[in-house]
Amino acid sequence: MVKTAVHSVDTLTVGLDIGYGVVKAITAQAAVLFPSVCGYAREIKFQADEIAARHPGDQISDDDGLWFLGDLALVQLPPGELLRLRGRTADEATMGNVFRARLAKAALGKLLVGKRDAEVVHVRLASGLPVDHMADAPALKAALLGQHRIKTDAADFIANVTDVMVMPQPQGTIYAQILTETGEVNPAHDYLRTGVCDVGTYTVDLALDDDGEFVDSESGSVEGGVSAVHERIAALLEREYRQKIPFKMIESVLRTGKFRARGEEVDYREAVQEALEPLRSATLNLMSDKWKTGTTIDIIYLSGGGAELVCEAVVAAYPQTRIVSQPQIANARGYLNYALFAERQAAGR
Repeated sequence: MVKTAVHSVDTLTVGLDIGYGVVKAITAQAAVLFPSVCGYAREIKFQADEIAARHPGDQISDDDGLWFLGDLALVQLPPGELLRLRGRTADEATMGNVFRARLAKAALGKLLVGKRDAEVVHVRLASGLPVDHMADAPALKAALLGQHRIKTDAADFIANVTDVMVMPQPQGTIYAQILTETGEVNPAHDYLRTGVCDVGTYTVDLALDDDGEFVDSESGSVEGGVSAVHERIAALLEREYRQKIPFKMIESVLRTGKFRARGEEVDYREAVQEALEPLRSATLNLMSDKWKTGTTIDIIYLSGGGAELVCEAVVAAYPQTRIVSQPQIANARGYLNYALFAERQAAGR
C-alpha cells in the first residue's frame, strides 16, 4: 500500500473505488455510484435543463474541455464517442490516470453537490488497483494528490487532496469485514485466513489475508471480467438485429435474461447462461491456481459487480464462500473503514 501522512481535523475522508465499470465513492455521510464512462459534451437541443437536473454532476469541465460522464454520457452520446477505463494503457501516467483523476473529481463533485464557493475542501482518499496492477500505485497517487478544481454543473470548489492510500482492490472487501464503519477492529470477525474473490468489469481479483497480513503469493488477477459477458451478449444481439445495442440494454439482458425488441419481450436466459460460462471458468481457474482446494482458508468473501453471476459456481467448489452485503460497494466501504482505522491509529485511539 502507498500513502502519505498529511492530516487535518477538517478533512473529508473518502473511500473511492474507481472501477472499470462503476465508480463508487463513500463517506461517513453519503455514497455515490456512477458508470465509469465519459465523452466530450455535445449540445442538447431540447430539455437541456430538465436533463441536467435528472443527472446532477454528470457534466464536468477540466483542462481538456467539457465532458458528459456517467449515466448522462450513456444516454446522450453514441457508443463511438464513449471513453471507458480498460486494462492497462500504453502510458498510465498520461492516459489511464488522467481518466481516473477525472472520475475522482466527478465523484467528489457528486458527494458535495451544491457546494459553490472559494473555500478549499481538504480530502483524504483511500482507493485501490487490481492486484497485478499495484506497480502503478505511485503514478495513481501522484495523479490524485494536490489541489483540483472541481467544476461540474452542480458544484464548483477546490479539493485539496492531502493523503492518498492505494491498496490491492479486493483488500477493501476484507477491511469491510474485519473493521467497523468507525474504523475499529470488528470483534465479530474471528477468522484467521480470509480470502476475497472480487469479480469486476475487466478483471477478477483474489486477495488473501492471514491474520491481518496480505499474502502476495496467494493473491492475483486475471483479465476478462463481466465485460467479456457484455461483449458476447452484444455480439449476439447485433447479429440478430443488425444494429449496435446500447450498453444499458445489454446490461439489462445480462441481469434479467430479457430483451425488448420492437415492443415485444424476447427470452435470452439460455444465451446469457452460455455467455457466463467463460467468466465462471476464469474465476474458478484463478481460485484453483492461487488457493488450490481452499482447505486452509477459513472464509472466502465474494464481492464486485459480478459476484452474483458466479456465486453458485464458486460456492459449489468452495463451500466456505459467502457473498457480501452490497457486493458492488464492498471495496469502497472497506477503503473508508481502513482510512478511518489509520486515522485512529495515528491519533493513538
